[in-house]
Amino acid sequence: MSYGLVMELSFNARRFRSLLQNAVADHMADITADSDSTSEETPEQLLAAMEQAIDVMERADVDKAARNGEMVLSATEITEIGDYALGLLEAIVERVESKSGHQSRALSRLAIPISVWIAQQGGHINKLELVVNSLAAWANESQDTLQIADLVGVIRQIIDATSAEIRQDLDQSNPMRPWRIINLNYGIVATRSHDPVLMEEAFALLVENLPQDARAFFREGMQQMDSVGYPDEVREVVERYERLWGSGDTLH
Repeated sequence: MSYGLVMELSFNARRFRSLLQNAVADHMADITADSDSTSEETPEQLLAAMEQAIDVMERADVDKAARNGEMVLSATEITEIGDYALGLLEAIVERVESKSGHQSRALSRLAIPISVWIAQQGGHINKLELVVNSLAAWANESQDTLQIADLVGVIRQIIDATSAEIRQDLDQSNPMRPWRIINLNYGIVATRSHDPVLMEEAFALLVENLPQDARAFFREGMQQMDSVGYPDEVREVVERYERLWGSGDTLH
């Protein structure tokens, strides 16, 4: 395994600050101009609050390392810190995109290291949309199978750390709900890794988390095997799951 992408997507306070500053630098004039002074938080206040959140996250990492990996904060405390940081990031992204009129991938992608930090610190992720969209964009830009395999591991960490409320998936009326998308993308990215072990893990979890989508997923997976020309060992895994699940409606 190559750890380059894993490190890049993990939380590092210095790197995170640099990425945040670079991402907002080109938009500061836009987001501060005509700022509503009566609003609850100004752009400057949002960024200052994010700086404080980064400090807290960095301190938690330092304390954990000093105790040889022993968790210092409780899962509830980590979850609250993560919720706060992701909420701030969402507010900053919304402010930038509403003022600039276009998406800011560089900003949105900062949801990945925050989410990975929550997972590695033993917390629960309650806000999925931003990180799911960012992971999908990253996967679409990745071609190297080793990097894709690294991304599979990152996606699995985030799935495993997702809160119980989201995992229950009670409202299935929205096919674009983040919980559905991240599980489907987990299976797709695992297939693109060409690693049968990663595929087995992803497919088994997909069947568990999204049983209503399994048939269509594996049937359409076989169509991809025919059109793209995957290696035999990859095709064998998809064929086996397709025989078990591959009938029914297509994905929408």
